[in-house]
Amino acid sequence: MSDQFWTLYNFTQTGGHPPFKRLIQNRLRERMEKLVHLHPKWNDNDYVHYFGEILNDDSRPETEKRLAHLHLLAYFDRDRCYLIWRNWCHLPFYATDAENLYALTNEHLCNREKLQQYLSKYQTNGYGGASLKTYMVGILRNVIRDYRNSESRWHLLCNVEINSQRKFQKAAERLRAALNKAGTKEPEISQYLFAWRYFIPIYKNNRVYHPDRREGGKWPEPELADFAQTAKDYNSQRFQLGAPVQVAVGTDVAPATIQKWMNICIHALQQSSQILEVPYDADINQQPDETSFDAEDIDQNETQTESLPAIDLALKGELEIIEQNLDKARSQIPKSYRLAVMPLCYPHRLALLTQEQLSSKIGVHQGTISRYISKNVEVPLLEKFQALTSERINLRTDVKTFLNEKFTYLNSANPIEAQLIAAIAALDAQSQQILKLSYGQKLGLIELTRTLSQAQPTSQEEVQKKLGLAQNQLEKNLSNLLNQWQSNYVKLWLKNYYQNLIQSGLLKSFEQLGSQQKEILCLRYSQKQDIKTNSQAWQTLAMAKQQLQRSFLWWIENHFGLSLEKETQQVGEIVEDWLSQDLLYLEIQRN
Repeated sequence: MSDQFWTLYNFTQTGGHPPFKRLIQNRLRERMEKLVHLHPKWNDNDYVHYFGEILNDDSRPETEKRLAHLHLLAYFDRDRCYLIWRNWCHLPFYATDAENLYALTNEHLCNREKLQQYLSKYQTNGYGGASLKTYMVGILRNVIRDYRNSESRWHLLCNVEINSQRKFQKAAERLRAALNKAGTKEPEISQYLFAWRYFIPIYKNNRVYHPDRREGGKWPEPELADFAQTAKDYNSQRFQLGAPVQVAVGTDVAPATIQKWMNICIHALQQSSQILEVPYDADINQQPDETSFDAEDIDQNETQTESLPAIDLALKGELEIIEQNLDKARSQIPKSYRLAVMPLCYPHRLALLTQEQLSSKIGVHQGTISRYISKNVEVPLLEKFQALTSERINLRTDVKTFLNEKFTYLNSANPIEAQLIAAIAALDAQSQQILKLSYGQKLGLIELTRTLSQAQPTSQEEVQKKLGLAQNQLEKNLSNLLNQWQSNYVKLWLKNYYQNLIQSGLLKSFEQLGSQQKEILCLRYSQKQDIKTNSQAWQTLAMAKQQLQRSFLWWIENHFGLSLEKETQQVGEIVEDWLSQDLLYLEIQRN
């Protein structure tokens, strides 16, 4: 029996060589075995005709129609994958790889209505005696050809439906996520997005919809005039009501700056452009796990806190003093276990225990652990941090200096100025508008009053009063944000400090392994080699991880005086996480 009606391929997993996709093939194979038994003389065309009739028969159950659709999809799948393999390397840039073509052809094969239309058209016209498979491959080849002709770097950036607010906002969120992933921070992200919103219609009107451009051809490169017009719109609109405060700070932008920004956006989209495939059999055999999450999504606010080397060094010295004096602290936690509290249960990514688990092991209440962490570690470090920064921070002076001198010369790397921008963004729209016009556009009181009176008549006295209220509220916002920033900084610093401590223990445990065990772990986790097919290597890997875990448990007991033998599974998960996150490879490289 031919396998072409029950074998689905998963092209995107192997870069061109499609393995069997087993989630659905067993069920399809069983149906084909029954059909072959009932109709031993049928050929491929007979099966195609049979499945096509099921699709067009509205009286058939939905499950039967779905399986008939999958049989037809399997019939075309191998040739589709070969066609993609022949075409993907000719694409204009690697971000548009085989996955994009796989998703593109899915739109024509996995859409039942489209597939029915193709089958009906083939049966009606015949197409010179060509086989159905040849006919469908020709359709997909044309689809891919049109895609290759129209795709370009600027297509990736500007292929946005301008007239749909929902689609435009979705594209903006996609670009923001790509920039975030690429390491871009505020205020640059808001500035890039603001320029992008004006660039799209200008570029499309001037280039894509230009009457001299051949329809269906690849989107052309923009010209200097496009960037110049975008810069003009950007500069004229950045002080208007509703514009983000990030675009009001700084000087006017030049066309070359807009060009640079758009190229940064394209690069970010190329790096993150991935089409997620929905398995054909997802609604038959499995349901998506809606509770799954990516570890990179956790604590996104914390990752934006910039490291301050001088502060970090001072905090490390303060923490060493705290640890030396833990015996004198008033707490019900036994003195022999106090050094273990922060490394083992402070909520960093490699924390081995929860506060509840640790409190149970050492015989105290969970609240005792929580108060110990706050009172003896977090609060002293926060006070130290505030003392170090208080000399540099004077709210009234900093706000005045920023508004008068630095509003148009923003240093985004300065954490205080970054908090000032956030504080302005937290103001109401009218207060933001007054500050942007007064300090960003440098309008005097008379001109400021005239500008604001265009929307609603107002006097100079009222404008002066509103300006003062906006400055006072800005100081309050800044105070609140600085307090939150300082607290977040200390907590994130502690997480990194104790995570690095656990990492050092894992690395020392790794160094105690034999050379063969080290090699197999590096092959599996550093070089990402799949060794499941080699039973001996797989057994060596399992033994290496067991030995690493035993050495790590010994290190924990030796350093913190606690045995975690009862939490072996939990420790094993931490070891696996450390290995799978490339921490092993990074630590080895540093040494």
